[in-house]
Amino acid sequence: MSNMIQSNGGRDGGRDGGRDGARRSKFGRFGARRREVLPEEPLEYKNVAYLSKFVSANGRIQSRKRTGFSGQNQRKLAEAIKHARLIGLLPFVGRM
Repeated sequence: MSNMIQSNGGRDGGRDGGRDGARRSKFGRFGARRREVLPEEPLEYKNVAYLSKFVSANGRIQSRKRTGFSGQNQRKLAEAIKHARLIGLLPFVGRM
């Protein structure tokens, strides 16, 4: 009995999640890295024409995936849009 090898049904806690012969992507877990896009103009609340490019027809701020900005620039963009909305330069809902 002591010489027998115990099997846990393929669940060995390995990095491949227990799948036998699983292939690993060359880009890792999250896919290929995208090139970071820098803002063409300053991200200020006064620059309404530029900010309105990043607001959808329903008034929603576009995601990082669509804008291509880094996290820091995306936060600046969101803050500038929200500031412009509070002052009344951009609408909260829909296009002007």
